[in-house]
Amino acid sequence: MPLSLRCFNRRRRLGRVANFIPYSLVIFHLYALLSFHGAGVDVMADNNVDAASKDASDPSNLEKDSKASSAFTILTDDQQDSLYDPVQADPDCTTSEDATCYEPPISTLDAATIDATCSYGGNDPDNRNKGQCSSSLFVDKHWGSDSSILHMRETLRRSGSGVSQKPNGEEKQQQQPPHEQQSSKRNKRPPIFLLPGLASTRLVAWRFKACPQHPLLSDIKVQDYVWLNINLVLQMSSISIDCFRECLRLGWNQSDTDDVTTGCKLRPDEGLDAISSLSPGGIGSNMLIGGTNTVYAWLIQWLADNLGYDVTNIVGLPYDWRLSPDKLEERDGFLTLTRRRIEAAVESNGKPGIMVAHSMGNLVFRYFLEWMREQLKEEAYARYIRQAKRRAKARRKAAEATSSPSSTLEGITSILPNWMDGVDQWWSSVANSEMKDGKPIQRHEKLWELAQLEGTDMFFEWVEKHIWSYVGLAAPMLGAVNPLRAVISGESMGLPLTDEDARGMEITFGSTHTVNPVSTKAAFCDSWDTERWDEEPTDENSSEKQSDAKLACLDDIFTEVEFGPLLDDNQTLPDGDPWEHYPALRVLLKERRDWDSDFPMVSVTREYCKEKEKAPCAVNETIPFGAKDVQTGNIFTSLNNIFKEKDEPLKIKQEQLKESFWDGKVKHFLNRTWERPIIKHVILAYGVDVSTEVAYEYKKSENLDRNGEKEEHSIPRLTGITTELAAGQLEDERMDTAKGFDLFGKKRKRTNRRQGSLPHSGDGSVPYLSLAWAHTWLLHASRALRYSHSGEGLSSPLDDIKISHRPQGAVEWLQGPPPKREVAPLKEKKIEESSDTGTSHPHGTMYKPEMIRYHNTGTSRTTGIEYTTTVIEAIQVEHKETTRNYDILAAVFTDILEFMHQDMEL
Repeated sequence: MPLSLRCFNRRRRLGRVANFIPYSLVIFHLYALLSFHGAGVDVMADNNVDAASKDASDPSNLEKDSKASSAFTILTDDQQDSLYDPVQADPDCTTSEDATCYEPPISTLDAATIDATCSYGGNDPDNRNKGQCSSSLFVDKHWGSDSSILHMRETLRRSGSGVSQKPNGEEKQQQQPPHEQQSSKRNKRPPIFLLPGLASTRLVAWRFKACPQHPLLSDIKVQDYVWLNINLVLQMSSISIDCFRECLRLGWNQSDTDDVTTGCKLRPDEGLDAISSLSPGGIGSNMLIGGTNTVYAWLIQWLADNLGYDVTNIVGLPYDWRLSPDKLEERDGFLTLTRRRIEAAVESNGKPGIMVAHSMGNLVFRYFLEWMREQLKEEAYARYIRQAKRRAKARRKAAEATSSPSSTLEGITSILPNWMDGVDQWWSSVANSEMKDGKPIQRHEKLWELAQLEGTDMFFEWVEKHIWSYVGLAAPMLGAVNPLRAVISGESMGLPLTDEDARGMEITFGSTHTVNPVSTKAAFCDSWDTERWDEEPTDENSSEKQSDAKLACLDDIFTEVEFGPLLDDNQTLPDGDPWEHYPALRVLLKERRDWDSDFPMVSVTREYCKEKEKAPCAVNETIPFGAKDVQTGNIFTSLNNIFKEKDEPLKIKQEQLKESFWDGKVKHFLNRTWERPIIKHVILAYGVDVSTEVAYEYKKSENLDRNGEKEEHSIPRLTGITTELAAGQLEDERMDTAKGFDLFGKKRKRTNRRQGSLPHSGDGSVPYLSLAWAHTWLLHASRALRYSHSGEGLSSPLDDIKISHRPQGAVEWLQGPPPKREVAPLKEKKIEESSDTGTSHPHGTMYKPEMIRYHNTGTSRTTGIEYTTTVIEAIQVEHKETTRNYDILAAVFTDILEFMHQDMEL
């Protein structure tokens, strides 16, 4: 174990956790947990689940289980591959002696001199370019052999190493200017801001909570870790989950609790450590939840090893991932603190920063940008009001001194432009009216119009000054489906919880709405109007447009790609398919695929059974739900009416949606697609071709008794899951619910496999449709040109997108798209999968995925500054691996280094 972790174990809070219960009780808990483990529960990790009937007394099972790297690897794929699950260990590790199972390696640098390397590289001998080989080549196994990139990386790394740069005699004679001498003393570089995803920030208790459910349970004390605490995990699996569940759940309106005697007050921990590991240090952490030590720890060490970053220029942005973004600001001031932290880091380092977000953190960043825009508008308006009041007060005093009635009546309007006449009278009329947060509810229309213009300009200036690049890892651009399952029927969060127990917590989390699915229809000008939440799609000829007013519609881009030559008076279309090398844009723009294009995102089958009639009953109906039903909240009210649960828990989700997103400060967050932010460099990287859940089926059986009254039912019963597989194949699974909920999930039975309409599957957590929306950002420059009418005579919008690829196992990038891959036959047997990732490949530095890179540049019409957009798809890389796969990180930061050289001369 690295010295840093050993030292960290001595911290007071870890000492408190370590002494949470007696050592003998820990042994008891371990024995109990391993008893579950040895009983064959781990076999549920395999989707085939036929091994679930293994005898608990079989010694071979116990021997195999004792080698597991984490207790959580016993959970099923659907429990592991969710947005909630931050825990992850390397399935290739077979013993606890391999430290990379639980923590970053001692060094992330990996270079070598290769004797015979072909330019193509890779593992496939049929694809090698045998005519272009060099006898000897210095290659970094992740960065490649580009000498300029390696030189820039080494320069940046050494400048942040802290090692003295002792000058030789010649250098001593060269006197530097004073300003250069001062700057050379500082390790100035763009600061990096790390924004984690769902369930990826450590939560700490700030109020004592007794746990009286069982005499062996330990109480939770102030500053004890709750998410994630090893003792609580042990207690959950062997004694009782009640204390943990009560502590983690929120109260009404996302408050801390509804009952101070049973609830907790949790707050996010501080700094980089809070997002590096959820349960840091110790053999218990490694044995039970080893992967939790690597939330951002791998990335932080990689930045330190490769680029010389340290705590002075890496800023962690931990937050309470249970809350919706507006509540993060209301309760913790998170958005304001994020703004101040960014400003302080930029001021300290003298360079604009790099935002690196993962998973839901990308959507939190989107909300932050929208909030900043609105905040700066409010600040501009407040400034106008203060100026108006100050000047009006001065004029009134002057009028009183001169006893001039005309001056009194003239008031403030004399010092404002003519189009603002009446401001003084307006302020007088509302001075004694209802106020909110010290501000009048009624706004002066003209002042507010001016403030909006100024606030928008200030926002662009703020972004340009403070955020130079944005790196989005595994960004759910259109949301995800899995959190819907969490609130409808429960999702275990990767912990030994039943779905029902997990649901009791998750339904109180406002953050589930942050990743609500957004319809692709919202991006097209001819199909959707989002001024009102309950409006139907508008007519194709409607002039109402939802998209950014300064960008051409995606509809127009599609028209130019398909019929551009005809529009330019060319009577013939070129041969070939213009979408051939842009499969994501084909399905998004040409085919307009949406969440429910091929099947309902969520569906409920209602059966009306006669007395003694067995399912499936003759009378039934299926009710489908799509993204718009989630946006309007219709899915929650409908399910509430169908299942008629006690206390109507789904009403909580409807209330959260209305308060935080419909009536909140940031409008249209959930019913508009995300347009590319005005940031100079944007890089989006994600994995594909990992089995990912994309749809859920539920069932409600209603038996009519002799009096014709319908029975009450419990929580919605999950009966089917649709999963997208590699190369866009789909698989339907039926859930065995004969025994109800068991500790480690439901038994699955595959019923159908078919070809879908998408070219890939998602990353195990986020469906491909959502990840692939990043490709529309590659069209930002073309959309801007078309809108400004300067795009006449231009080539197809797709021609400006440059494609390169790196074969699996290779170290070099090659220009052009990769060779076509053959899709496996539908009836071919599925390869054996790892329980952790749903794929058969190893993790971290061991896996060198095939990657495809799409890149485009544009020039701002107003500033003339060139901006870039890059999208990287990594084949068979799982959702959480994007933060620690060194090849993906090297691909992302190769671009960052080039941009540093071009923009900052670093």
